[in-house]
Amino acid sequence: MTLRLEIHTSTGVFSLAVAGGFEPRLEPVWKEAAEPPEVVEVREVWEVPGVRLVASDGEPATLWREWTEFLARFRVRGAGAPVTVRLVRDPAGAAEVVWTLGPPTHERFRVEHLGAGREDHVPRAAWRVLAPFTLVVSAVQRFADARGIVGWDQETSSRFDAGGLQTVEWRTTITTREGTSAVDKARRFGRIDRAPFGPSYAYDTNGPDGVEVTTNDADELGARVPTRAVAVSRIRQWGVPVGAGPPGTTPTEVGYSVRTLVEKGETTTTLRATARGPGALAWVEARRPGGAVDTSEVFCEEALRYAEATWTLKGEAPQAPRALRWQLNTELTGGHPDVDMEPVVGGYEPVLFEGAVLPWRLTVHVRARRRGGEGTPDELPLPGLLPPPWVLDRGASREQEPHVEEDADDAAARLWAREATLVYLAARRPSASPIRELEGLPPVPSHYLGALP
Repeated sequence: MTLRLEIHTSTGVFSLAVAGGFEPRLEPVWKEAAEPPEVVEVREVWEVPGVRLVASDGEPATLWREWTEFLARFRVRGAGAPVTVRLVRDPAGAAEVVWTLGPPTHERFRVEHLGAGREDHVPRAAWRVLAPFTLVVSAVQRFADARGIVGWDQETSSRFDAGGLQTVEWRTTITTREGTSAVDKARRFGRIDRAPFGPSYAYDTNGPDGVEVTTNDADELGARVPTRAVAVSRIRQWGVPVGAGPPGTTPTEVGYSVRTLVEKGETTTTLRATARGPGALAWVEARRPGGAVDTSEVFCEEALRYAEATWTLKGEAPQAPRALRWQLNTELTGGHPDVDMEPVVGGYEPVLFEGAVLPWRLTVHVRARRRGGEGTPDELPLPGLLPPPWVLDRGASREQEPHVEEDADDAAARLWAREATLVYLAARRPSASPIRELEGLPPVPSHYLGALP
């Protein structure tokens, strides 16, 4: 999951890349003067490791200047001080804000800790062009009444199964003074917010409150409310999206499988979706494949909130692709002032003349071979067009039509070949290796037949 951390101040926004994961937690703030000590507020704490500040131009001097400017933001009090932190998922695409720590849902924002971290991916770049660190920030949820809590203990755990899917769990033990319900406080403060973890996470404790509460003490003579409760909240990751929403509105368990059978020239694809929990039937029906379906079966056990569906699609078996041997050779010239030496009569040395800057010139020699088939351009394609700054010089380029290189009585054993020379020109220096770009381009049948506008 690609994340970006945005630190908002009254004067602007500072954006940072987040390379590692994070686990939120709640921490109480105690009023020590009370007897017994009482919780006056519960702060939501984000500890975000793997934060990266990267030099904007890749220079060490720029890194230290921008790092100093970044630290200065945390020394400011009042106007210009950090007031909000946001996590943005997929910043280069949809840019979805998944979590906000600050107004209007939180207040009394503060930076708890900022410390140097580790850089395991590119250690040589650390503190040269990249500053890795850990940032800990916190804020208080508005309208979250913590009065009456006199005991607090919270354990957080994160584990991964054999498939690499994560399970995050909070186990929160809350003790209250007499007359204050520990159950209400446990439901309020013991639930994990799954929103920042993404749509592939579902509540494993999928009741309306998102927690399982166990009471240990309810023997007060007065209000008869429990003063000690243990809340367990757990979210689990799946390999497919489960859906967004509060607890009790999306499935607890989901499954999705695809089975493909190839037999006697026919392909049978069976898709199966299962779900258990709230909205199970709606989730299963939303997995229906598009297009024509040969058979469809939907089963729903309403008493257990379980649903499953199976769809079958049939078609012709795909033909195994024949081996395509593609050889690429490139020649790169130009990009420098043109020079010439003119001879001078009388025994003098030749005179050097410098002309205009020559365009970059790339000559690509392509050779494609394929055994079997009918020898069509579709079967022996050529590399697609290179992106700018390259422009194909069609006047200097040429391509052959496929021809038989090794004949055979059996058409499947016949070896076809095709050659082409593609010439590209560019006004500025290319930023990437042309041969690497050519290897990654989708092939085309021809740059001439049907290729011109």
